[in-house]
Amino acid sequence: MTIFLSDLRRALRTIARTPGSSILAVATLALGIGSTTAIFSVFHAVLLQPLPFPEADRLVQIWESRAQKGWNQASFTEANFWDVRAKSRTFEEIGALHGDDANLTGFGDPEHVSIARASAGFFPLLGVQPALGRLFYPNEDQPGQENNIAMLRDRFWRNRFGSDPGIVGKVLQLDGRPFTVVGVLPAGEPWLNAADIFVPFVFRPSANRGSFEYAVIGRLKRGISVDAARSDLESVCKGLAEQYPGPDAGMGIIMEPGSRWLVRDTLRQALWILFAAVGFLLLIACVNLANLLLARSTARTREIAVRSTLGASRIRIIRLVLTESLVLGVIGASLGLVLASWMVDTFKASDPGGIPRLAQVGINGSVLAFTLLMTLLTAFLFGLAPALQTSYARLTSALREGERGQTGSRAQMRLRAALVTVEVALSLILLVGAGLLMRSFGRLLRVERGFQSENRLLVSVNFPSSYASSKGERVTAALKQLLSGVNAVPGVLSSAAVTSRPIVGWDPGMGVGAVGAPDAPGAAVPWAGWRFVTPDYFRTMGIPLLRGRVFTEADEIGKPWRVVVSQSLADLLWPGRDPIGQRMYIWKGQGQNSAEIIGVVANQRERGLDSEPTRTVYIPYFGSGFSPAELVVHTSNDPKKTVSAMRSVLAQIDSNLPLSDILSVEEVVSRSLAPRRFNTILLATFAGVALLLAISGIYGVLAYSVARRTSEIGLRIALGATSRSILGLVIGQGMRPILIGIALGLLGAFALSRFMTALLFGVEAADPLTYAAVAAVVTATALVACCVPALRALRINPVTALREE
Repeated sequence: MTIFLSDLRRALRTIARTPGSSILAVATLALGIGSTTAIFSVFHAVLLQPLPFPEADRLVQIWESRAQKGWNQASFTEANFWDVRAKSRTFEEIGALHGDDANLTGFGDPEHVSIARASAGFFPLLGVQPALGRLFYPNEDQPGQENNIAMLRDRFWRNRFGSDPGIVGKVLQLDGRPFTVVGVLPAGEPWLNAADIFVPFVFRPSANRGSFEYAVIGRLKRGISVDAARSDLESVCKGLAEQYPGPDAGMGIIMEPGSRWLVRDTLRQALWILFAAVGFLLLIACVNLANLLLARSTARTREIAVRSTLGASRIRIIRLVLTESLVLGVIGASLGLVLASWMVDTFKASDPGGIPRLAQVGINGSVLAFTLLMTLLTAFLFGLAPALQTSYARLTSALREGERGQTGSRAQMRLRAALVTVEVALSLILLVGAGLLMRSFGRLLRVERGFQSENRLLVSVNFPSSYASSKGERVTAALKQLLSGVNAVPGVLSSAAVTSRPIVGWDPGMGVGAVGAPDAPGAAVPWAGWRFVTPDYFRTMGIPLLRGRVFTEADEIGKPWRVVVSQSLADLLWPGRDPIGQRMYIWKGQGQNSAEIIGVVANQRERGLDSEPTRTVYIPYFGSGFSPAELVVHTSNDPKKTVSAMRSVLAQIDSNLPLSDILSVEEVVSRSLAPRRFNTILLATFAGVALLLAISGIYGVLAYSVARRTSEIGLRIALGATSRSILGLVIGQGMRPILIGIALGLLGAFALSRFMTALLFGVEAADPLTYAAVAAVVTATALVACCVPALRALRINPVTALREE
């Protein structure tokens, strides 16, 4: 301990004697460790933390599949859920959840809320306990029981009801029906935040097998493997397919462990890439510091040689230098934690959306342990090379070297050049990754959307169940009255309704086929999305009509069946032919309705701008009775200025109907791009910092080399060397390891960029333009870094340099 304290005092004195290089070292470490810690805190909370449920490894999510229809992961139908739940033998419980909407009244202004219908066993199988009240009883999802009960989501209870502890027993009006609150769920995700309000999913003997709408999870019995449970459910599915050969033909099961619920594959991949990026950044910081300490150790050669001659062992000298590295590491890590805390707060405030558990991200014990490990590892990495170098110092050779006449041994020079090569290679890999994301994001911004977003507003209107009728007359009448009133608002150019919000909305699908076209044996049934739209939808959204006509007020669903299709669907079903007047099957496999094609419109990207153009069937809204409706309003100026007038129009129709989810189309598009924008900015920032670190390392090494070779350069000038030859000498020395680093970096980027494929849009992972541009930027920047010391070398006075020698 005494020896360590002695080494610590010497290390602190050494650091204090060289404040400039010490501050640079600490700042570099703080940047590297802080960035790594911040990203690890997100990585830890999102990917490494277990699900917040007891024995979460026994939880699985289950989907239906239909191989012959090309359905890999379909939600369950209502009837199939109840059958699978009753007939399975390997699960303690299987539960289902179905999302829906409702209007909440009776507590101030009417409010549109999300609700979920949950089977009685859904929350018990998760193993959760209510924060207030109780969960649903086992029989409360059966007919004949008191089913008008509700449980509240924790955040909804806090925000809407002010954490009222007396909420249990109060009655909520949902679409005009009374629901008694029986409990409040604990905070958590997934599933516990699936909706604002949860009500029982009640068994119906007449449940259908054609509507795939139910998310299903299960808890395995103890000792049962996933494979055994899959085999059990496949047996159940085989029996259902035999019992119901129409709707359940070819029914299969897809099962996924609960550990994958929170994070989509693309997000998982993005987090891994960002974590690797900060890892590269930390390595670059270590290499930079190793080069800095190597330069300092060369200047201390005489001091170390004298210590060695006076009896200091190699181990003692190595320990002394490593202690200095550790002190720098601890100071840098302390500042890095402050930086990491700021970065985490910034991440959470910017919330790009789509990142689960973001609110739980923070600097906790696990993150601190990781930071401590990184501190020790980086201190060892950047201190090892200088420690080994100084331990070989010898007094005779040190005294033979001039104070400024040598740059160190040939081996030392090769090591420092190798470190520059590593810095440049790692920086170039990060820059290529950032460049690919930037080009991808640029392509995404310029992609053909198929619709216009300027001065367009989206709002949701949910017609309650009291509006329902077999032919949808009341919804149709209310919708026509609403659109007529909105069109009369000053500044409104047109308005329309659609069943699903463009870009980010619910995306229902159905099997389709051309009437008269034979089905290929074993081929999957073509799949297309569907939308109910009012006549002015295409004009309001600026969707071009390519052929035929759009709907008129006279067109109603099924009277007769007439539809408009997207260009991509028309090309699929009638390649090279005019689709107008042709007939197609809709909801193929679930019915035998056929419809006449009256129009073809431009392709949309309904699942997001980064998705493929969606094959879509547009169906007349009027007569469907579908709710909720998404209103699209096109205005001559800022569309949000019309919201107040729209509320007044809706209140005249029904004072209990609220407008909700009010966003401009531009905002919807921007939010859909937020995760990609976040990833691009973050990786570009890390890559830029990495390049700055590498360039500072190049400059530092070359400037130090010029300073140490002052006498040599002065002698060359005295003997007649031209400015051009001096520039070539210095720049050549600097550029050789840089060019090698660029070559190695391009090879590394080519090998690693394939892991980014899922994050790219419209750009290949091996995009030659990106590689060439990055190589040119790095070369030009490095050349500038080399020119500064080279120009300084030209100003050396040979008389002064030789006199100093």
